[in-house]
Amino acid sequence: MRRFRAPRRLRSRGLTLSPDWQRWVADNLLAGASPDDLLAALLAHGVPPAEAGAQLAAIAASPVFLAAQRHARAARRLALVARLHQQLAAQRAVPAAVERCAGLDAATFFERYYATNTPVVLTDVVTAWPAFGRWTPAWLKQHFGDVEVMAATGRAADPDCDLHTPALSRPMKLGDFVDRVLAAGESNDLYLVANHHNSDLDALRPLFDDVTFPDGLVDPARRRGATALWFGPGGTVTPLHHDTSNILFGNVFGEKRFLLVAPWETSLLESARGVYSLVDPERPDPARFPDFARATVREVTLRPGEMLFLPVGWWHHVRALSVSINLAFTNFTRNNAFDWYRPGEQRLKFP
Repeated sequence: MRRFRAPRRLRSRGLTLSPDWQRWVADNLLAGASPDDLLAALLAHGVPPAEAGAQLAAIAASPVFLAAQRHARAARRLALVARLHQQLAAQRAVPAAVERCAGLDAATFFERYYATNTPVVLTDVVTAWPAFGRWTPAWLKQHFGDVEVMAATGRAADPDCDLHTPALSRPMKLGDFVDRVLAAGESNDLYLVANHHNSDLDALRPLFDDVTFPDGLVDPARRRGATALWFGPGGTVTPLHHDTSNILFGNVFGEKRFLLVAPWETSLLESARGVYSLVDPERPDPARFPDFARATVREVTLRPGEMLFLPVGWWHHVRALSVSINLAFTNFTRNNAFDWYRPGEQRLKFP
């Protein structure tokens, strides 16, 4: 039987069990406790036998309880599926490792990683770009310094800065932004992020002349709206969240550290706030989120020239270890429409 704390107030009025005790009974029934055990508990707390039996029967027959029972069964079944994935993943020789690969053709990538929802670091894609070794803060300023971009500033003063990107953003010349980045030192105060859609600017279109991909991996005709330019100082942080699409995250300049947690680690669902998690994986709070200690966290430091495949649904926390320039893509040649995957945004359905 589940060990719920026994409510203080046994009855609300007359011989009716208080709402807290009714919840206690319902919660234990849904968790699989036997009616006999619950009856014994009620009797031990002074409920007369006839009343205890009647209350148990009324709760078990309630239409509300019967609906909850159906959903509880479905939740337990899905929990078993998640547990299966957790235990199988733990059988790997190094459960927290992320594979690094070179020489993958598109067909092998889609079969081995995309279709299996498996992260991987591609070590030879960005290094083949003309951008690699060319794109530096100074180079961006020299060639695109007069281009007006959107930039987030004042992030350090807002603990929810990622959620408030629109309010923190303003137009700025790219050259001025470069100067601020280089003067900032380690800082989370300013950042060019995906939600700014700067990579869609016509004035920055020449950047994509410096980018190439293996045949069949991404669709160049669908570049607009499916790419993202990231640029900021060391110390920028994107809090733990998941995306609703698969992403290729190319690291052109600098280093970034990713902390990854698989979608089947259900301990994160209780802390979900939309696509974000309240857990800080760099400093997890065991008192607030005790179940997170059981999750496998995979750490990946992307070096210059590496590209991370972030599968849809994988939680990730990102910290720039130095000034960094990144280009991300979602325009795969395979289906990448998973906007329905939002377990943190469950909504009621009405008949």
